[in-house]
Amino acid sequence: MAEDTKSKAIFVTGTDTGVGKTFLSALLVKLLNEAGVRTTYFKPVATGCESGNILPEDVAFVSEVAQVDLSDPIHCPVRYQKPLAPLAAARLEDRPVSLGLIVERFNTLAKSNEFVVVEGVGGLMVPLAPGYLVADLMQELGLPSVVVARPGLGTINHTLMTIQGLQKRGIPVLGFITSGHKQEGDEAAQTSPALIEEFSGTRFLGHVPLFEPGRISVEAFLEKKAPFLRRFVEEHISESSTSSIPNPA
Repeated sequence: MAEDTKSKAIFVTGTDTGVGKTFLSALLVKLLNEAGVRTTYFKPVATGCESGNILPEDVAFVSEVAQVDLSDPIHCPVRYQKPLAPLAAARLEDRPVSLGLIVERFNTLAKSNEFVVVEGVGGLMVPLAPGYLVADLMQELGLPSVVVARPGLGTINHTLMTIQGLQKRGIPVLGFITSGHKQEGDEAAQTSPALIEEFSGTRFLGHVPLFEPGRISVEAFLEKKAPFLRRFVEEHISESSTSSIPNPA
């Protein structure tokens, strides 16, 4: 089990792979560090990794966007080359996922930082080991969660199933966001968040649009495209911190 430390953490999960968990994680790490809250990132398991000491794609992205050093393997202790679900990759590469190592590395980061942003792999029901899902790891770490979902048609079903799965396991859900490209006039994207709120009792935090590096800076993106994230961090993450997140000048 995760040790009882004074630092805090959040688990970023999603309805699927490729929904925007990594970008949200990077933005949260950046906002907290800018506020003076010593924050780092943790990716328990990554698949589709290159051999050698090359950073996994998600870790490298967070490092670049949040401007934090994540070169130490502690930030992603379990890695596989096969781009598959962790249990499938582990079986093909004949190397089981070390759940004990994951918890140990998380505890180490939690002790040496004021806050840890943990990003899951795929969705809630992705298998990590025989009889053990991402949801089980979330329960074991005992962290509150935020759910990332797609904005368009079909997101109601996927998001409600994810939120209900968390609620049944007693995992606190601080809210859900939609992320990615949203077509103008998309009625599904416009109406889905309210229905998800109605049926889950979970707050819709906002939409994080597609980020296009080179066309807008991360700082400008946060201010103009996703200002709700700053409020979310103030209300749910740094509320007991001596630091508050300042508004951009």
